[in-house]
This record gives sequence, C-alpha cells and structure tokens, in this order.
Amino acid sequence: MTGDRAMIILDIFEILSTQHNIFGIPMLAQRHEESTYVAILSIDIHFLYNVQHNCPLSKCTASGKQPVMQECVESGLIQTCIEHKPTQRFIINTHAFHNAHLLCAVLPRSLISPTPLYLDRPAKHSELAGHLRLVQDAKQKARAVQKVSRGKEAGSGPNK
Repeated sequence: MTGDRAMIILDIFEILSTQHNIFGIPMLAQRHEESTYVAILSIDIHFLYNVQHNCPLSKCTASGKQPVMQECVESGLIQTCIEHKPTQRFIINTHAFHNAHLLCAVLPRSLISPTPLYLDRPAKHSELAGHLRLVQDAKQKARAVQKVSRGKEAGSGPNK
C-alpha cells in the first residue's frame, strides 16, 4: 500500500438477467460456478454495495446451535441459528437507502423496476371494497341487534 492506494483482490460475479423469485431483486452468480479473481487499486472502486446469502436457494435451515452470551459470558442457554450452506449465488440488497441511486445507475431497469402486487389493480380494489362493505354491514346489523336487546332489558326492569 502506498499513500491512499491499496491493492484489492475481488472475486468476480455476474449479474443474472432474472430477479429472485421470492424477493424480486437482482442476483449475482459466479461465472460457470467457478471463482475468478481480479486485482485492482482501491481508487478504481466507485461505490460499495451489499449482497446477501441466498438462503431459499441454498436450502439453509435453523439447525445450528450456539450459546447465548450475556455480558461476554456464556449463560448456559442454547439458541438455534441459521446454518448457511455453500452457494455461488447471492442477492443484491437494492433496499439499502445509502446508495440506491448508484445501484439504479448500474443495474438494468428490468431488474430494479417495481413489480405490481396485482396486475389488475382496479379489479382488486373493487373486490376488497366489496368485502369491506359486507363486513361493515354485518357490524352495523350486530350493533342494531345489541341496541334493541339493551332497550328490551332496560324496559323490563322491576320498576315497570
């Protein structure tokens, strides 16, 4: 390292052309599932970003055990933890707010564009509104019945 430069060794990944099937965000994978390394100077790095282990694809489970620490001392209790299995695929954390504009500048729009929850939003809104009307009507009828039954109880007391 000389001055403000540092030599960095990077493991090269490719951006896949499809989004993650569960999270709907871009993924990275090693080329042909083999490691490729490149050495660069730190001044060549434009920004940092965050990637996460792809647990659903790797079929990671909560089968690990680790001691619960309390004030840097093992408490005698054990808690389960995720045991990550090896993978060559990761997901790009596009939900990180500190560099979202930089990620959007380098990732293809098809990988970061929002996907609608419902394809026909007006139809879904009408369906939900219809359901809410039924629920509201049922509540109003229940209140009316309660009001009538309270009125009968008040009129049938010992003073009448």
